[in-house]
Amino acid sequence: MSAEKAVPGAEDRSGAGEGLIRPYRSGDREAVREICRRTAYRNRGSAAVIEDGELFADYWTKYYTDEEPESALVVEQDGRVVGYLLGCVDSARFHRAMARRIVPAVLARALWRLATFRYRDPNSRRMLYWLLRYGWQEDPAIPLDRFPAHYHCNILQQGYGKGYYSALAQRFLDELSRRGVERLHGQVQEAASGGPWMRMVESYRRHLGGSALLEFFAEKESTFQRYMFGVQKPVMNRAWGAKVEDYRGWLVWAAEKYHM
Repeated sequence: MSAEKAVPGAEDRSGAGEGLIRPYRSGDREAVREICRRTAYRNRGSAAVIEDGELFADYWTKYYTDEEPESALVVEQDGRVVGYLLGCVDSARFHRAMARRIVPAVLARALWRLATFRYRDPNSRRMLYWLLRYGWQEDPAIPLDRFPAHYHCNILQQGYGKGYYSALAQRFLDELSRRGVERLHGQVQEAASGGPWMRMVESYRRHLGGSALLEFFAEKESTFQRYMFGVQKPVMNRAWGAKVEDYRGWLVWAAEKYHM
């Protein structure tokens, strides 16, 4: 399935600094995978937790680039892809594809490499143990029937502060509205005491005079940062759901206030 004609408005510079936002193309696949690897874990990079970069990129990007490319966008700066938004309109479809095709293939490759002593970095073995022992049970349950859409967005550091994130997300929201999708959800991991995302949500609530942005919120404690990076302070996986148009208002506000 080609993504090149699927998202209306083939190219757009509005709201994106000097960047050019356009639909994802099959030729962008490796650039997207490399950005995913480089920006992982707050720019530590995927190698901080597992030495198999191809496996890591398969887990985080393969569904979007190979099964729903029509919902993906990239941003170019000076002719080079420096960011992406990988969208999903129907998360139930996403979970089926992950469970039936992508995750089994990823796990089979990882366990084979583990059994044949291909992983020499202890962190790789620790990561696989954490994933099998803890990872699957630390995500909050999200009512996907109410909040079906989601997206995954990353920007390289040279693209920070130029409005790329909000411009990409606005384009995805436009596509959701065009398809009649009224709600979306997301997830973020941050300190239990309140990280950047939580502070922005609270600041926006005050901006609205006490009105709530979110229709759904849930959280579960995550052991990942402690297990892999030795971070001792409590960390939470926070999930949220909102109406597309309410979230659009938050994006406009965040773009102006934080240059996202």
